[in-house]
Amino acid sequence: MNIQNLANKFNLNETEKNILLFIEHHAKDIKELGIRGVAKQCYTSPATIVNLAKKMNFSGYSEPVFKMKENKLIENDANLAEVTDLPFYQKLSDRYFSEFEQILNDYKDKTIMILGSGFSQIIANYINESLILNGFRSITNSHLELIRKEYAGETLIIVVTESGETSRLKELVKQSYENGVEVLSFVGNPNSGIANYSRLTVATHDDIQFSSTPYDPHLFYA
Repeated sequence: MNIQNLANKFNLNETEKNILLFIEHHAKDIKELGIRGVAKQCYTSPATIVNLAKKMNFSGYSEPVFKMKENKLIENDANLAEVTDLPFYQKLSDRYFSEFEQILNDYKDKTIMILGSGFSQIIANYINESLILNGFRSITNSHLELIRKEYAGETLIIVVTESGETSRLKELVKQSYENGVEVLSFVGNPNSGIANYSRLTVATHDDIQFSSTPYDPHLFYA
């Protein structure tokens, strides 16, 4: 992870950069230290750490700590893939294959509606054509009547969004969830709002603000 990139993005001062560096370098025992322990080690106050978290658009101290630890896990997964001669995308797909296959079997002869916007619409179109070629009843147009209660069990909604927070898509997914219409989502952020309303969330854990360099490829679009 490139702390300097984060510093540039969020206009962090030296104290704030040192806090992030400390958290990154002590990821294993950061939980035992707690916010007061981190503050003591960084010669600052818990309030400064909380303000740093909010400056980075987190609700509190725990979120950036979790995100940085999660980023380490993803990096470790990638390294393990190299050691075992398995590409990282293969390891990623293995996590979801069984449930993904079950969902497609459940909706083999039913309607699948795919939603996306912006660059994600390109992926939505690709998924749609692939499903059609494999005999599924798939559409990419937004027919909102298909998310009504009477279509529960008869319609599957597939949503493609890197952030998982696209307002219009989130609204439609929430409505689908409340009406019992199942959702399969492809997102970059597994903790996003859309992920919370999905039967299955396929997540790339792709968060640009924690990427190693500003030129890292987005796993999500790949």
